[in-house]
Amino acid sequence: MLFEHTKCKKCNHINPPYRNICEECKSFLRERVVNLDLWDTIQKIIEDPLAAFKQIIFAEHKNFIILLTFLLGMKSLIISRFLSVPQLGLSGATTSFILSLILSIIFSIIPVLILTTAQINFYKKKGIRLRFKDIYSVSIYAFVPYIFGLIFIFPIELIVLGGDIFSNNPYPFEIKPVISYVLICIEFVVLVWSFILVYKNISMISQSRSFSAILISFFILLWAFTVYLASQIIFTV
Repeated sequence: MLFEHTKCKKCNHINPPYRNICEECKSFLRERVVNLDLWDTIQKIIEDPLAAFKQIIFAEHKNFIILLTFLLGMKSLIISRFLSVPQLGLSGATTSFILSLILSIIFSIIPVLILTTAQINFYKKKGIRLRFKDIYSVSIYAFVPYIFGLIFIFPIELIVLGGDIFSNNPYPFEIKPVISYVLICIEFVVLVWSFILVYKNISMISQSRSFSAILISFFILLWAFTVYLASQIIFTV
């Protein structure tokens, strides 16, 4: 399934994919998509991610992007706090929760913004006309599996490990090793799932496997670096 621009059946003008009315003759190109339905979009991301990505690009209003960006920041905050445990332990953090969350959101969207900018520049050279908000929205929605970890996995971690989840005396792996490692594996799976979705998104639009492979590799390294950097900075500001 390749990503294509929309060709007007009446005048043969090639339109940007997000348009539903031809730029030349003003004929309707396809059914209008005004808003995104969150649960329908999530279901499509699971069942047919490429169809979901197209629908996100077609949508005139990118609903829930602010909410998903906020939840992505929350999830990254938890991961960063967990990575900070060896140095800070349970009570070593000195930054307020609100400030930590704001900084975490900033750190978490930096890789997405860089990814979006890189795609926009590449697509311009290939004559693919997309808006910044189209690419950013698709990238954020690709992190839905990762965000699921915040909604479904983190509550289980709190129930099982309680306050010891951020303790280094002892570590949660020493308290309940089996369940701790199982939960970490699940976290890793949903993260990899999101990276795969990001790759599919890049590949669908660029139609270049080499560009997609290079960009997703760079993005993963950048994401890992920013999360680690956040763990070293945002809790002791």
